[in-house]
Order: sequence, then structure tokens, then C-alpha cells
Amino acid sequence: MTKLWKNLLIGGFLAAFLILLGFFNATKPRILVLHSASQDSAWARQVDRGMREALKANRRPIAIEWHYLGVDSPAAARQMDEAKAGAGRAMERFNPDVLIAVDDEANSLVARDFIGLARPRILYLSLNRPPAEFGYAGASNVSGIAEQLPLAAIRDGIREIFPDRLPALDVIGVNNETGRAEMAQVMAFDWSPMALKQTTLANTAEEWRAATGQTRADILVVLGTQDLPTADGGVVSAAGINRWTQENTAAFPIGTKVDFVEDGGGLSFSPPPDDYGAKAIALALDWLDKRSTPGAPPPVVSDHFEVALRPERLAERGVVLPPIYTEAARENGTLYD
Repeated sequence: MTKLWKNLLIGGFLAAFLILLGFFNATKPRILVLHSASQDSAWARQVDRGMREALKANRRPIAIEWHYLGVDSPAAARQMDEAKAGAGRAMERFNPDVLIAVDDEANSLVARDFIGLARPRILYLSLNRPPAEFGYAGASNVSGIAEQLPLAAIRDGIREIFPDRLPALDVIGVNNETGRAEMAQVMAFDWSPMALKQTTLANTAEEWRAATGQTRADILVVLGTQDLPTADGGVVSAAGINRWTQENTAAFPIGTKVDFVEDGGGLSFSPPPDDYGAKAIALALDWLDKRSTPGAPPPVVSDHFEVALRPERLAERGVVLPPIYTEAARENGTLYD
């Protein structure tokens, strides 16, 4: 065989390999994860961690990308149109088979525009409002995991803190779409025999500080926090809001996100972000496979929760909880020094 033929054969082999590789990559199922939050959000990081852990066990070739809207804070409200346009460009470029839309903002701003279409399949995650309010009821290309705040667990924990009397409680959150949906769950929940006194949705750091600093309740339930703007044009980070609340409110604060304790708080009962992420990937892969029953996998309402504790902060407030709470946090990796 001449050198020319050898070179032609090698070149042909490489060309065929590249064509097959390109075809393989082009035909892999594609999943786009669309977060409402920014990439540095503690909640988004924890959801992503659960997704990546689930993907480690996956043997099916897939392509997956993440996109972060960064519209979960009132400080970013004026950027909604820009964020939606950026998500639209990501959708057009990547053309996903499955869109995992995380939290209420991503669903209302982007995902709901694809209801009833052949693609993408919409998989909502961590919805606080009922899926029907997004138009998802009965849609053949929609499934997902709705979020239920662990309010019953919080109520039971409060009774452990105040075993001899019925405490009063206030609730505070951020005035964004997720915060309003979380507060709607709070208002619909039966807190009796305790008294729900005051609820606040803050637009600015000043509003947050005023409400938390002036509370006369025994318990302050802290919904998910986000970066908040200040009157002088600055921004206070979500972590800063959490720390200020723990250190400056007279009421005993209880968070509904793990990052409340991660940022310096004493106690939280939170929906499990890692578990949400893992379950979202499992649902997406199930949907991409040939299912035993036709259509989308059945939607789920998750009422699971995890406990996070910082014993030093509890001791400062004279709060003593049964050991089972500490052990639950230790087992979950959310017991902080």
C-alpha cells in the first residue's frame, strides 16, 4: 500500500470519526436548568449540588447546561426584561429537550411560555404557588416538584421551645414572587392554638430591619431571604440580612432555608435543596427514557424537610431542643459550629 493510500485511509477514518462524534453530540438529549436566583445564591448552589450528585450515577449520555436569571431579589426587579431575553437566547441556542425551571420566577417569566409545545418538556422545581396558577394543569408537556414549606414542623418546634405557654409569632419575607407565594402558604396554614400576629414582605433592607427590630412577638419566622436594596443605592446581601436578623431581633428567629443557619442563624426547618435537585434529575431522565406508562412522569408535592442547627446561637437565647433535632441536623450535615 502506497503512502498516499495510507494517508487517505487515515484521513477518511478521522473524518468519519469526527462526523460520528458530531452526530453523537448532536443527538444526545439536552437538559437546561433555569434558576430564578443568581449563581452565588446559597439555595441555587445546594440545588445544583444535588443535581450533580445524581448525575454521577447516570450512565446515559446527556448534555446539560445551567442558566441563572438572577431575578429573585427586589434589587433586580428592573432587570426582568433583560433576564428573560438572556434566557430566550439560551433556549434558542441550546434547544433543550427538558427545561428544569427552578422557583416561581423562572416558571412565570420563561417556562410557562412553552406550555403545550412539542419541546421543551417543562419540569418545574420548588414551586410555592400551585402549578395550576402557572397554567400547568392538564398540560401534556409539564411535570415537576411543588414545594410545601415545613410549617407543621416549625409549629411543632415552637411548641418544644415554649412548652408551658402559647407564643405569638411574626413572619417576614422578601417582596418578590417566591416570597409572596411563601407568605400565601403561611397565611393559609392553621397555626392554632398559637397566634399569628404580623406578616411583612420587605422591599428594602430598611423595611426588613424596621420590621425585625420592632417585633414584639416571641417567634419570628424568616422566609427565604435575598439581597435587598438600601435607600442610598447600595445592596445588603442575603447573608447580611440573615446575620442582622439573628443578632438584632428580640424574637427567636426560625428560618425556612438552610442558609439562614449557614449565615449565622440558630435554627431552620427547610425544604431539602439537595434532595430537590436529585429528584429533578431523576424525573428528567425518567421522562427522556421510554416510560412504562405514556406521557409525563406524575407531578410531586414534596413535604420533606431538613433541620439545621447552630447550638451556640440556641444557647445564647436559652433555647433547649430535644436531642433528636441535633441528631437530625448532624446526620444531614447541617449542624454548624
